[in-house]
Amino acid sequence: MNYKISIVGTRETIIGFKALGLEPVYVSEPSEAVESLYSLKRERVEFEGGSRNKYAIVFIMEDLMSEITDDDYKKLTADPLPAIIPLPSHLGSSGYGLKKLKTIVEKAVGMDILS
Repeated sequence: MNYKISIVGTRETIIGFKALGLEPVYVSEPSEAVESLYSLKRERVEFEGGSRNKYAIVFIMEDLMSEITDDDYKKLTADPLPAIIPLPSHLGSSGYGLKKLKTIVEKAVGMDILS
């Protein structure tokens, strides 16, 4: 049983990732992206001994992360799978991914070592 990898973004931004074997989820608005992340997180695969997450990794374009509240982010990342990884879009980096990484590192080591 293999895990799947998905990518969330606008059609024109992520269509090429399908050729790499990622399962694309096309959205056009940040609110749709949040709904899609929750939906992907809920998808399960049944097997003889129980069930598990279908996706190990979900990539999402940074520009669609603007409407993810801190509460939603905590809920979406509470479990180890799927890992939700922001990627810069064709518009460039919004800084969202680096900001989240800094927060995680600061909590882990007690200070900001990435500045």
